[in-house]
Amino acid sequence: MPSADQVTGHAPETAILLDHVNQASDGRALADMASRMGRLMLKLQERKTGAAEIALAVSRVGRAVTDRLLALAERDLGPPPVAYAFIVAGSQARGEQIAGSDQDNGLILSNDYREDHHGSYFEQLADQVCSGLAEAGYRRCPGDIMAINPRWRRPLADWRGRFAQWIERADPDALLKVSIFFDLRCIRGEAGLLDQLREEVLGMTRSSTLFQPRLAAAALGFRPALGWFGRLRFHRDGDKQTMDLKRHGITPVVDLARVHALALGEAALSTRKRLKLATSANLISGDDADRLIDAFDHVGGIRIAHQCRRIRDGEHPDYQLRADEIDQRDRKALKRSLATIRDAQQAMARRYHAEAFR
Repeated sequence: MPSADQVTGHAPETAILLDHVNQASDGRALADMASRMGRLMLKLQERKTGAAEIALAVSRVGRAVTDRLLALAERDLGPPPVAYAFIVAGSQARGEQIAGSDQDNGLILSNDYREDHHGSYFEQLADQVCSGLAEAGYRRCPGDIMAINPRWRRPLADWRGRFAQWIERADPDALLKVSIFFDLRCIRGEAGLLDQLREEVLGMTRSSTLFQPRLAAAALGFRPALGWFGRLRFHRDGDKQTMDLKRHGITPVVDLARVHALALGEAALSTRKRLKLATSANLISGDDADRLIDAFDHVGGIRIAHQCRRIRDGEHPDYQLRADEIDQRDRKALKRSLATIRDAQQAMARRYHAEAFR
């Protein structure tokens, strides 16, 4: 996979947009910069940039917007009273974000944190950043997984306790809801807070024989969109038939790659890197990993093309592919990709004996 610098080098528009974001003097200017994301995606797609590179570029811009909002908040509020790490979760952390994503973030605070002395500062900081992200087009998380929620704005010791509960209890339904928290990246602050947390968490996931099969069972929560006899499965949405490419194409690959990485105790975040590590550990063959990555990229490319069509039509980019958007040739290719993902998901389930927990 290309490095972030390579992506910027091949896409001058990305570098220019990042430069403007980093120099924005207030939230309004930042929102204006972020509104150019759609145009950036269109430019990259027109240049036939791959899905992985486009997602990495979009993720870099999203991280830069968040970092700049934090810098502006510190300018307004003054220096933080105790150390903190502002973290993002999910696709932005993995470098796999595209347009239409919502916010998933939180704050890891130093154990020196005291609610009565420091709470107001971090509440204001979180509100300023999350509100700024919303103005910049990053929707508030429907599940309220944001730093403005006190549940996700806690000292390091509390985060340790929460992860320990998730791993020890390992309820598949609960893990399905919190699995994105195993994909974390520090955007600003004391990265060592996240490093400490990650080291302990990976030690627990590597050694827990109960956690691994139950996480694998949770990873079966979203299946590829294939029905009987391998037919593409669309759902009726009013007078249209649609397929959620995120839930039923991208997420199954992301989830199974996460299972392998956490079983190995590996800190890698990107789905491709996780699959390569699984290959090195003989959890999946090299050929199977290559086929799965190709399928992941193919579905990702279809999703980006769909979003770009909506952007050109002046509509909000989403993940709902309409049945009439793809011709017979593309349908066959999509079937093959989803079948590859289905087979890999089934192999993962067998390896970790996941079906026993479904």
